[in-house]
Amino acid sequence: MELQKYFDDTNGVLICPLDGGEAMYSHNPDRPFKSASIIKTFVLAYYIANCDDFDRVIEIPRKMLIGTSIMTEMRITKATVKELLVWMMSFSDNSATNALFLDAGMDKINEFCVNVLGTKNTVIGRKMLDYAAVERGEDNLTSLNDCLLAMRYVIASPIGRDVMKRHKGVERIVRYIYDPTVEYYGKGGSIPDVYNDIAVLRKEGGEYMFVGVLSYKYDAAKIKRLMGGAGLAALGADRPMV
Repeated sequence: MELQKYFDDTNGVLICPLDGGEAMYSHNPDRPFKSASIIKTFVLAYYIANCDDFDRVIEIPRKMLIGTSIMTEMRITKATVKELLVWMMSFSDNSATNALFLDAGMDKINEFCVNVLGTKNTVIGRKMLDYAAVERGEDNLTSLNDCLLAMRYVIASPIGRDVMKRHKGVERIVRYIYDPTVEYYGKGGSIPDVYNDIAVLRKEGGEYMFVGVLSYKYDAAKIKRLMGGAGLAALGADRPMV
C-alpha cells in the first residue's frame, strides 16, 4: 500500500521502531495537532512514574461525572488509581481522566512531559469535554514524536502494557490486522474535526514498532485507509493479516 499518496496538510504519520532507529515513514512528526483522547497516554505515563500505590482509592464528586463515561452510566464516585487508568485507556472514560487530572494536577503532568519524557509540543490545557475552554483558546495538543516518547515510556512498564493491551480500536491502525499473534497496545481519540490513533505493534518474533496517525479536518474514508495501511506497513505486510 502506497502510504504517501494519503499524506497532506490535514495529517501526520510516523512509523518507526519503538526503541529508536530509522523511520519507515515520517510526515509532520513535530507538528502540533489537537490530541483528543491521545493525551490520556501521557497521563498513564505520569502515573507509571509517580504512583506508589495503584490500589489507592480516589473519591470523585458526583458533579465531575460527565458524558462518554462508564463511571457516569454506573454512578461510580469511588475508584482505585488502577481502575481509573484502565477505564481511561480502555473505554476512554472522560470522568476517570478528569479525576486523574484533579488528583495529579495538570501542571505536574505537563512538567513531567517536558522534564521526564522530553516532549516539545505536548500540553494539557483543559479538562476532557471542556469545550468552553477550547473557545477561550485552551486545548490539549501533542505531536507524533512526543507520542513516541510517551509510548516508549509506557510500553517499558509491565503496568503500562497491562493497561494499554485492553484498548481495541478496530477501525483505525489495526483495521486490517486479524492475526491473533500480533501484540497490540494502542489509544485512539476523536473530537469534532479530529481523528487520531497511536499504537505499538509487534509481530511474533519481530521488533516493537510505533505507529501514529494524527489528523485535523480530515477526509473520513481517506484517514481510515491511511491508518489501516500504516498498521500493515509497520509489520511489513501489504494485505490484511490473518
